[in-house]
Order: sequence, then structure tokens, then C-alpha cells
Amino acid sequence: MTRLKPCINGGAVIEPKLWLIDMDDTLYSASENMFHEMHVRMDAYIQSALGVDAETANNLRKHYWQKYGVTFYGLWYHHKIDPHDFLTMVHQIDISSISTHGKMREAVDALPGRKVLFTNAPICYAERIIAHLGLLHAFDDCYRAEEMKVAGMWRPKPSAQMFRYVLAKHGVKPHQACLIDDNLHNLKIAKQVGMQTVLCKGWHHHGIDVVRPSNYVDACIGHLRELPRLIKKPVKADRFNKKRPIFLNPYG
Repeated sequence: MTRLKPCINGGAVIEPKLWLIDMDDTLYSASENMFHEMHVRMDAYIQSALGVDAETANNLRKHYWQKYGVTFYGLWYHHKIDPHDFLTMVHQIDISSISTHGKMREAVDALPGRKVLFTNAPICYAERIIAHLGLLHAFDDCYRAEEMKVAGMWRPKPSAQMFRYVLAKHGVKPHQACLIDDNLHNLKIAKQVGMQTVLCKGWHHHGIDVVRPSNYVDACIGHLRELPRLIKKPVKADRFNKKRPIFLNPYG
């Protein structure tokens, strides 16, 4: 069972109307063994589909992930590989070892406003994970890999177009929405769009140094249950308690 790693919590977000919530390494631990098995499957698929050796397949997987945020987009864009087939094959892995600490359903429910699952994982895999975590009815809406499209074109995270599409669909302004994610690049693009951002760091397999303050991370948490303490109420302008201006009486 993966241990929850220590995380320096802090920062604040102004209570959003809409939360976009990542899945892997945000709702549960997906690091190390599971990702390794997935990467092995990806490399094997790329070798078979493109007729390349193991090293080339490994390099392509890493390159497309770094360039596009997901490997499947690069394979579709450059090699015409069907994303549905690729994603289904590489996500046929055992999920019995996934772990979360505390009651995740209660943690999601504690967030005020609408909650949207926002993940580049395919539907077949995301549904298994969400069911395993008892979160089948925790979200008001879901966007999985196959649903990351704008005008019929693939736009997976961290696409700014996809962020704007979801905000428009739910009728909220960028500052009224918040992305919770373990990936700094996703958070950076969300901040450029104008959204609020929360870095979830408790399970991530990268070093703790990535939680250093940055201008595109508004708050940092180790577990979703810690977030309510960092939510601030919006300050409303008081139209009725403003001091009246003092006028001189010209007749006094």
C-alpha cells in the first residue's frame, strides 16, 4: 500500500462554483507499480503498431507525453493510431492495489459547488477506478479521454481550449472555477486561462521540491480532505455601508 507522502499545505482559493478534479494521483495513488505496468504496455503497443524497437517505442512514449501531456495524442496526430484502441489496451491492468487514505467520498462531498471529474484516462479505466473508490455518484459531470474534444478535435489536458469549453458549458467565469491536479503543467495552463489552481501532492512520485511556491499554484494539499480549510469566502462589496460624501451647505 502506497504511503501518503508528507506535503506542505498552504495557500488559499476563493470558494469556486466549479471544481475540475483530476483522478490519477489526486483521488488515489497511481504511482510507481501501476504506472510502470502501464508504460510497459504502451511501449509494447507502440512497438507492434509502428514496427519499431523497444528503445524507440520508449522514447516516443516519453516524447509525446512531454510535448502533448498525453501519449495517445501524439500517436494519433503523427501516426494515425486509434486512441480508443490504444487507451483500452494499455489500461487493462489490475487496480486492486490502489489506495486512498481516509474516506474519499466524504472529502469530495465536502467541497462546495459542482464537482467534475477531469481526467485523461479512458472511460473504461476511469469507471473501474471511480467504482472501486465508491465515487460513482460523487460528480455532477465527467470528462474522460474520449470526451476531451472540442469541435470534434482531440483536446486532452492541458488544452486551454478544453478548459474554456468546460467553463462555457457550465456557465462559469474562469476565476469561478478551480482545477485540482498533481501535474504542474496542467495547473500552469489552467492558471493562464484564469482559473484557480490546487496542487495535490500527497501521492506523487516526483520529489517534494516541486511544491515550492509558484505563481500558478494557489494552494497545495496532500489529500482532498485538507482542502476545505484553505477555501475562503468571496468578499462582497457593501453598497449600503459606504460613508456618504460631505457636502458644504452654500446657504448656511
